[in-house]
Amino acid sequence: MAGKDFYKVLGVDKKASAAEIKKAFRRQARQYHPDVRPDDKAAEKKFKELNGAYEILSDDKKRQEYDTFGDGFQRQGGGFPGGRPGGFDFSDLFGGSRNFSSAGSSFGGQGGDPSDIFANLFGGGGGGCQGRAPSPSRGGNAEHQVEIDFAEAVQGTELKLRIDNQQVSVKIPVATVNDARLRLKGKGHPGVNNGPAGDLILTVKVRPDRVFTMQGRDLICSVEVPLTTALLGGRIEVPTFTGKAMLKVKEGAQNGQKMRLRGKGVSATAGAVVGDQIVELKIVMPQSLTSKARELVEKLEQELA
Repeated sequence: MAGKDFYKVLGVDKKASAAEIKKAFRRQARQYHPDVRPDDKAAEKKFKELNGAYEILSDDKKRQEYDTFGDGFQRQGGGFPGGRPGGFDFSDLFGGSRNFSSAGSSFGGQGGDPSDIFANLFGGGGGGCQGRAPSPSRGGNAEHQVEIDFAEAVQGTELKLRIDNQQVSVKIPVATVNDARLRLKGKGHPGVNNGPAGDLILTVKVRPDRVFTMQGRDLICSVEVPLTTALLGGRIEVPTFTGKAMLKVKEGAQNGQKMRLRGKGVSATAGAVVGDQIVELKIVMPQSLTSKARELVEKLEQELA
């Protein structure tokens, strides 16, 4: 660990409290523990770095010496146990049998015995030190984010995801809204010592549609209406999620007026009612008038006065 920044290893600030240092170590040690990631050399290396960093920073005296001498900490006689840089190694930690049986290993000072830390992390209760197998411990929850099309959100879909080297099948329900969070039981990080796996928390991002938005089981859209149709009434073509439909507009329609197409919203599922489509009218005003059109509008104004 010579030359390592112990604070960066644990991901804490140099002014971090002892509790913050312990919390950071516990979180990462659970993630990189060899029982969680067997045969993973990179995880094993990271785990050893975490142990070495925590061994120093959890002890007030050693931490003060490290803060004072930095990379010269070992050369100044700093508290690396047994004169070995980086603290204890895996043989110290697991005693050759991965059961925390080594009595010579220590986090030192206020850091406490490593069995105290790993008893809390993996539910061992310190029993491994007396030859008892560690207790099963539930795996942590995993968080993942997926992005789907608006049509998939409206109609529902099924996704095949690969998370933590396992394939997970996820059913996205009908009428899923943006930022919806789904919980998949037992699809999170694996448990320790045959403990149950954690859950997978899935956040769903819905890509917006250029025509529709969704409100509950209703679909919302805006449709342009010519001024003459708004005045006289008529039929206009309206896009729906399954094609085109004709909508009858009564004379005197107002800008922003909302009309409803029954049964054109989100499809029904078991125990649910089919939604509607809400159409908001956007009356299109002419940008200019011919002399004849102006004359007619002036007559209309007089007639309506």
